[in-house]
Amino acid sequence: MDSPIHLRERSVLAAQIAELQVRKDVATPEFRHGAVDALHWLCVGGPGPLSGVLAGLPVRSQAIVRELAAAEAIIYGEPSACRDYACGLEHALMWAECATPAPPVPERRRPAGAGTGS
Repeated sequence: MDSPIHLRERSVLAAQIAELQVRKDVATPEFRHGAVDALHWLCVGGPGPLSGVLAGLPVRSQAIVRELAAAEAIIYGEPSACRDYACGLEHALMWAECATPAPPVPERRRPAGAGTGS
């Protein structure tokens, strides 16, 4: 049975999309693009970023597994110009489903003492 999968809150996914679009200093543009496409797809459904297979909302586990398999085929297959895109997509999907704690683009760190009133 294909059931909905537990994902991070939509507001958290949207915040990560915004961070990916602003942060040009982290990862390659292709990695960021793959991560944004993955998170956007989780928020709105539609065709899978790599498979093109249509998914509704909420995105079901079978659709996520299909996208992860497509990403892994690119990452571990023959050398490809799409490798960084697939890595970004894979990382974002794994993070979104809480399988890894690190987001695709880490939040900016505040300098020590910032926001503490010191």
